[in-house]
Amino acid sequence: MRRELLSAAKIGKTHGLKGDLRLYSLSGEYSHLEKLKSCVLKFSDGSERSLLIDSVSFSSSDCYIRFSGYDSPEKARKLSGAIVEIKREDALKLEEGEYYIADLYDIFVLDKDGNRVGVVKETREGGQALLLEILSYYDNKIHLVPLIDQFIADVDIDSNTLLILMPELLR
Repeated sequence: MRRELLSAAKIGKTHGLKGDLRLYSLSGEYSHLEKLKSCVLKFSDGSERSLLIDSVSFSSSDCYIRFSGYDSPEKARKLSGAIVEIKREDALKLEEGEYYIADLYDIFVLDKDGNRVGVVKETREGGQALLLEILSYYDNKIHLVPLIDQFIADVDIDSNTLLILMPELLR
């Protein structure tokens, strides 16, 4: 199932006196964030809030965002730490063969014979690669598999499948 909202940035601390907040892009790219008019903020307690954006601005190497109704540091501080979720059509455009991490959730894991051997339930940052949390159909347990060419191939978002090259990692 495709998620219509994608995580794009994280809100940092306040900056200045007008309610600006530091903005940290999760992709390292900022150009697509400049054009945003609204977004959904997702907080660590699971709550969400739809907000209008007054401005996105840049200063040297930093990016700042200001939300309507949050025009002071005291008000804006309440938003620090939230994740900025944006509509898929507002997200950074992908090159051929690229995909959003959100598209990996609930994707079926196939072995080389085309058998379903698991499903991706979650992702997490690893030391050198993104780790897939795969619910194995062999033992009904979660196994961590690095998203690197030695273990995973043929990620096909359209067919909602990916190929695991070493299915024994799921046993």
